Amino acid sequence: MSSLVPALHPASIAQLNDLESYLDATASAGFKAADFNMGQALDLLSAHGVDAVKNAFVSRGIQAGGWGAGVQVLTSQSDFDAALLDAEQAAELGAALNARASSVLVPNRTDLPRAEALDLFSVRLGDIADTLAGYGVSVSLEFIGPNLWPERPHEFISGINGTLDLIDRVGRVNVGILFDTYHYYCGDSRLEDIVKAGSAINHVHLNDAPSGDVDHLDDSMRLLPGEGILDLSEIAAALKAAGYEGPGGVEIFNDDLRSLPANDGAAQVAAACRRVFGSP
Repeated sequence: MSSLVPALHPASIAQLNDLESYLDATASAGFKAADFNMGQALDLLSAHGVDAVKNAFVSRGIQAGGWGAGVQVLTSQSDFDAALLDAEQAAELGAALNARASSVLVPNRTDLPRAEALDLFSVRLGDIADTLAGYGVSVSLEFIGPNLWPERPHEFISGINGTLDLIDRVGRVNVGILFDTYHYYCGDSRLEDIVKAGSAINHVHLNDAPSGDVDHLDDSMRLLPGEGILDLSEIAAALKAAGYEGPGGVEIFNDDLRSLPANDGAAQVAAACRRVFGSP
């Protein structure tokens, strides 16, 4: 039995204007967990207070999953500082929801030479981690597998081992890995690396991949679980061996799925999860 809790991700379905509508679609499909749009959660907080945000999840039986920190490392210092203030407010709300993983993207190519990029990421990720630590929230580093930035001249990080090395450089206990099955497939990780990462994996995204040369895959080619070539049961077993228990947000970027009414899209995602994982 998998220790994953299949969860909805807001990117996978028609975009809704508010958190409660999204959670209605999540619950209608039978999900028990959901990654969520923190901006919408903060809007509800501003309008009706923290109890209203908590009740939006609890009343529908939904466990709050992860959210994007909204902080870009490769940006100006002034933009970084401003985003860090917003991330602190989000962390306070995330903690109130018992949602403990806020993701930051780590690209596989940069405009900076590798040594300079490592220095910059080490310092700024430390700043993010220190900001979130006061609320008991962890940073979840999402390494990128497909080559989304071919114009950038320098290779950076594209797998579990490189991310673990970066975590060591950052030197904070609340920094871990966002393990995305598509990035895993397109990057330079192996199945045994999942087990090796152990408790460093603090959030998961689930999806499937088409056959073909991974060098020609991009994010738009993600598939629902069970529609591609990944052995997701094997990956789930490795995550269980690593000790991961918690939400796995199904994150795909499919225009056909997004064109459906949100409830219908969520139902299709849930049906795929049942076929592969046995739930929700």
